Amino acid sequence: MKFNIKKSFYDNKSLPKLLKRIVLVAFIILLVVLFNYQAINGSYYLKRAENNYVRAIPLYSLRGSIFDRNGTVLARDQASFNLAVFPYQIKNEKDILFKKLSEEAGISEKIIHKNYEENISGYFSPTNIIFDVSKETALILKEKYPKSLLVNSAPQRKYLKPLELAHILGYVKKASSLQSQFKKYGYKPLERIGIYGIEQYYDSYLQGQDGGDLVEVDVSGNVVGFLGRKKPVSGNDIFLTIDSKIQKFAKNSFAKKRGSLILLESGSGKIIALYSSPSFDPNLFIAGDNLTSLYKNKFSPLFNRAIQGAFPIGSLIKPLLATAGLEEDKIEPETTFNCKGRLNLGNNIFRCSGSHGIQNLEQALAHSCNVYFYNLGLRLGPENISHWLKAFGLDSKTFIDIPYEKKGFVPTPKWKKEKFGQSWYSGDTLNLSIGQGYLHTTPLAITIAINAIANNGYLVEPTLLKKIGEEETSYLFKKSINISQKNINIVKNGLRKTVSKNSGTARMLKNLSLGICGKTGTAQTSGKSHGWFVGFFPYKNPKYTVSVFLEKGGSSYQALRVVYNFLSNLKQNNLIEVK
Repeated sequence: MKFNIKKSFYDNKSLPKLLKRIVLVAFIILLVVLFNYQAINGSYYLKRAENNYVRAIPLYSLRGSIFDRNGTVLARDQASFNLAVFPYQIKNEKDILFKKLSEEAGISEKIIHKNYEENISGYFSPTNIIFDVSKETALILKEKYPKSLLVNSAPQRKYLKPLELAHILGYVKKASSLQSQFKKYGYKPLERIGIYGIEQYYDSYLQGQDGGDLVEVDVSGNVVGFLGRKKPVSGNDIFLTIDSKIQKFAKNSFAKKRGSLILLESGSGKIIALYSSPSFDPNLFIAGDNLTSLYKNKFSPLFNRAIQGAFPIGSLIKPLLATAGLEEDKIEPETTFNCKGRLNLGNNIFRCSGSHGIQNLEQALAHSCNVYFYNLGLRLGPENISHWLKAFGLDSKTFIDIPYEKKGFVPTPKWKKEKFGQSWYSGDTLNLSIGQGYLHTTPLAITIAINAIANNGYLVEPTLLKKIGEEETSYLFKKSINISQKNINIVKNGLRKTVSKNSGTARMLKNLSLGICGKTGTAQTSGKSHGWFVGFFPYKNPKYTVSVFLEKGGSSYQALRVVYNFLSNLKQNNLIEVK
C-alpha cells in the first residue's frame, strides 16, 4: 500500500535561492535608507541631534477630594505654580542663575539650592526649585530666563477646615522627603503620600496616576516636536461620615482645654464628630512653615488624644462592673450596700465622694458611689473583672479607619506577678473597681464599650467612611458581648437616673431634654484629675453616643460643661434628631 504524503514547504530544494533573493532585496532597501539619512539629509539630522533634546514634562494627577457626609468639601487639590529647571541645561550656570532668582523672587538662595538637591530625579527631568509663586511672578521670571526656566504647574493640597479636622484628615507630603521609608512600596519621589488620618488610611484610593508629555525642544526651549502623551488619571473622591458643622461646634466647645470629644451613631458606629484638642493646621505641612513650633509644643497638638492616648477612666468603669455583677449573679438590682463615705481594708481607707447611705444598684450608678462598687469588686474578684473589661474591648483596638490607634491595658494578677514579682492584693481590686490603678484605655475604646449598653450588648467597629466615589459603603461590624436584655435595661435605668434625678452626678444635662443616659468619671493622676463623661440618647431608642475627655481637667463637672455646651448648640441649630 502506498501513501501520498504532501511535501513540506521546508523540504523544498528551491528554498535557499528564494532566501538569497529576499536578503539581497532587503539589503538594497537598507542601503537606500541609510544613503538618504546620511548623504542626502545628513546635515539636517546632525544639526537636529546637536541642538534638540527630548523632554519629559510631567502632567500631575489630581488627588481625590475629601467631603463630609453632606457633601461639604474638606480637602482638595488646587493649582500651584512652581519654577523648575532641567539639570542638563543649567549645568554651567546653576550658581549664577540661582543667585539672580534669589534676588528677583525674594527667596533665600540657600533654599533654592536645597530644593534643587531634594527634588532632582533625573538629568533630563524638570526639577522644582521655587514653589507656589503667583502666576504673574512665574510668567515674569519665565520671560526673563526663557532658556533656563520652566513654569511647572502642579496641584497642591488645601485643607479648608484645618483646625477642626486635622486629626481626622491628616496631610500629604512628597515621597522625596520620605524616600527611604516609602521607596520599597513603589512610590516615586515626586508622588504625594498621605501622612496620618484619612489621607494615609485611604491613600491608595485618593492617589491618582501621573501622566506626562514627551516633547522635543530646541536649544531655546521651544517645542519642535510632540512625541507622545500619557494622560493623568485623577484619584477617587471620598465622603466621610463626619458632619463638619457638628465638628466645628466640637472644636468651639473646648476653647483652650485639652482632651477629646466623640459623637457617633449608636447602632452603626458611624463617627459624626471626633475632635482632639489642641489641634494643628495641616496646611503648614504643605508649605513647610513653622513646623518646629508644632513639634516642640509642650501640649503635643499632633497627638490625637481620642485614639492615641490611654488614660485611667475612673468611674466610667462602673456601668461595666454593674453589668459583670449582674451577669455573674454576684448582685441583684435590689442588692444594697451601706455607704458611710469610706471602706476600711486593714489599715487602709478607701474613700467615696460622699456618705450616700443605703444604696441599691441604680442609686449607686446615679450617685457614682465608690463604696458600692468596692464591695461589688470584692465579690467579683480580679479575674472576673478583667474578663469583663476585656469583653467590653478595653484592652483592644477599635479598628477605626485612621492609623496609629493605640490599645488600652487591663491588668490581671498574673501580669502583676510577672511585671513586678508581687501578688495581687485586695487593695488592687478596690482600685480597679473604680477605674484607678493600672487600668487605662483610650477615649474611643471606652466610648464604644458604654455604647454597647446603648445598642443592647454589641460592640460596633467605628468608621469614618461613608462612600468612595459614588459607591456607598455597607460595611457594619458588630460583635455581641452576650449580655441579657434584662441586665442591660437595669444598667440603662441607672444611667438614666444619673441625669434625670436631682441628686444624679450628671443632672446638669437634664435641662437639655434629650433623654440622656450617661456616666461621669473623675480619674486621679499626678497633678489635676482627668474629667470624663460618656452617655447616649434618647433613652428609649438610643441614636447617639457622646463622650468628652478632659486631660487634667480637674473633675467630671468640667467635662459636663463641655458636653452641655456642645449638645445645646447642636439642638439649637437642628443638627441632631431629638425624637
